[in-house]
Amino acid sequence: MVLFLAATVAHATPPGSGGGGEAAPIDGGISLLLAAGASYGVNKLYKNKKK
Repeated sequence: MVLFLAATVAHATPPGSGGGGEAAPIDGGISLLLAAGASYGVNKLYKNKKK
């Protein structure tokens, strides 16, 4: 599932465009990691409070 979502975020430069100097799109990956970390933290807090 994670690999499938990562493939939608990745962007490749078309051949022959000469590309250089453009910023890499990292926003999608970082926001996905932040969301996963937040959900993990909330889950841990919920389980600890339940005990």
